[in-house]
Amino acid sequence: MNKFTPHAKKLNTETIDFLILDLDLALTFMDTAEVTRIKERVERNHRNARTAYDTGLDLLQKLKPNAAQQREIDKRTAVLRVRLRAAGQL
Repeated sequence: MNKFTPHAKKLNTETIDFLILDLDLALTFMDTAEVTRIKERVERNHRNARTAYDTGLDLLQKLKPNAAQQREIDKRTAVLRVRLRAAGQL
């Protein structure tokens, strides 16, 4: 089993925290798109949410979340996936 050094473990944890915040931001972009009546802003917010979603999935492949972190990530990505699909972004 490959063990992390203390520095690598801290970096992994901080990156996972960042990922969770980024997914929350993506959900905020989706919320903003729902209440915005200006088409360009709706499209921009959908694109930003999709970018955060894609980046998060790519980043997750390089991380090792614990069970609790994985549940939080899974919960957010599931909601975001449904909303992006409904907006025609997936």
